[in-house]
Amino acid sequence: MVEQASRHFCQVQVKGTPLWDLCTVPPPEPMAELAEVLNVLDFVHIEAGLLGAYQADYPLVEPRELIPAFDAPLIEYKHLPAFSMVVLDRTLSYQDEGFQFDMLAPEGQPTDPTRAAQNRALMRERLPRNQLADFEQTLGRRTVTRFSRYNQLLPHLFKMDRGHVLARDPSGAMHLAGIFASFPSDLDGEIKRYGRLIGKFNQGDNELYAANRLFVYRFLMEQSGFAICGERHTSAALFARRLLRRRERFAVKVLGNSDRTITTLTSLGARHGLPRVEKVALVAAMCDRKEAERLLAEQGFFVDPARRTVILRVHYSQHAYHPDNVLEDRALSVLRQEVVHPQSGRTLELDVLGLGHDRLLMLNDIVRGEFHGTIVYRGRERVEGSGDTKSRLKCLAAWLLKHRPIVAEYSPDHFERVTRILASFLDDPSQEDEMARNQDLRQEVVKALADLRMSHRLRLLEKLVQNRADASGRKLKLVHVLTILVHVLEQEGQDLARQHPRSLRKLLRICRKQLTERDLQRLAQTGGAKSAYEREVLGEYRQLRQLVEQLEIQGAPSAASPALGQAAV
Repeated sequence: MVEQASRHFCQVQVKGTPLWDLCTVPPPEPMAELAEVLNVLDFVHIEAGLLGAYQADYPLVEPRELIPAFDAPLIEYKHLPAFSMVVLDRTLSYQDEGFQFDMLAPEGQPTDPTRAAQNRALMRERLPRNQLADFEQTLGRRTVTRFSRYNQLLPHLFKMDRGHVLARDPSGAMHLAGIFASFPSDLDGEIKRYGRLIGKFNQGDNELYAANRLFVYRFLMEQSGFAICGERHTSAALFARRLLRRRERFAVKVLGNSDRTITTLTSLGARHGLPRVEKVALVAAMCDRKEAERLLAEQGFFVDPARRTVILRVHYSQHAYHPDNVLEDRALSVLRQEVVHPQSGRTLELDVLGLGHDRLLMLNDIVRGEFHGTIVYRGRERVEGSGDTKSRLKCLAAWLLKHRPIVAEYSPDHFERVTRILASFLDDPSQEDEMARNQDLRQEVVKALADLRMSHRLRLLEKLVQNRADASGRKLKLVHVLTILVHVLEQEGQDLARQHPRSLRKLLRICRKQLTERDLQRLAQTGGAKSAYEREVLGEYRQLRQLVEQLEIQGAPSAASPALGQAAV
């Protein structure tokens, strides 16, 4: 047994075998399940790709970088590891694979010396020249492709511009099957196909394409866990979607110099035509609760206690696109967070990203000029703190955009606190001169707040119809739900039709969903109310249906069409 008590994940065992023994000595039998292979690879990649590069000045990933919508990376850390790879749960058919790579021949058991020499020669050809001496020292005349050698080869695979491939050999064992892989990324075709699928593009309509291209591009990438970014991430995202369409059992993994995050896209647990998304990064665990921080310290979860560094794994949930979704641009949300123990590998569910924290604290700091963190404005400009009015407005615009899907779900009382804080700054008479000098920025924030108000209002109505309960959880009778919807359309329908037709379309869809409720349809079809309550229900039903039909005729597109998309809401 290899004794490495101080090494990361030294307590992890796979089927009774210590992890680092498994990565040094060929296992007695192949890992039969793809899930087992991915479990080992997770630890190996975290150790080599993240922890192996960790130093006192390591650029930790900020929590906001792991919360959708993702910011485009602003800095490249060329000295840090980077890689892309695909794991296929089968043997390869070289000519039929549909992507280009240099194949490494399985070396057999016992090792075929000729094949091993050919594989080593191929590796030397693809490595940068300044890596050859280290490669010779690492490998010598040993085998290349065995899984037990993979961990030793990773530092050299990190230096290759292109990806590598793991697959099954004829005996069923996982092995390094290829290097210098180029994963196909038909970005143009994917954007156009998906844009037409969700109704954002029409054949021959170039103006519509120009207006919606960036939205489709961003939504497509974010469903796969990325911002619009470099080729390594784009090809990983599109290749994973292609493999899933082909019903492969696979995992695509990518680590970028810019994001410092290992992203896994896999068919295991995939739903509705999209691969499952996970991310792992080194993050500073700034827990609001002292007991959580004490738990991390006492149980040894900190990689670096001085910086509160933890290994964080984030699981995501994907959302379908439909133009009538209240949160139309929401492609991804955080499903679960796990802190990974650096020795045992066990996990602890903890809100490191602060999704359950009171965002009003950060909002208060911004408007008071006391925010000292960083925020990304319009995807490209990094704003440090909120010391002056211009910075405050930029921070608010970015905050409203970033946290819109979360804040739109707030209770009415909590949401009102948000608007009061913003009003205390935007309508402050002492800020009048500064606001005049930054009028465009102020208007951007005002518009973002108006959009947030509308999203919050529509989400409340949507939940009202879904749950037949108000925001406080009090159950409502059917007639009360209908009365509320009638009141909203009567009071606001005409204004929405003139000023916010897209929001009206979403509201009409919510109303249509209520009108097609089974019990209500049965009562409407029979037409014979047997009680005063049923007569009241029928009256509100007919009034709501009439209002919906009138507003649709006035120009709002029908909200009754079925939802499009590829993932579960």
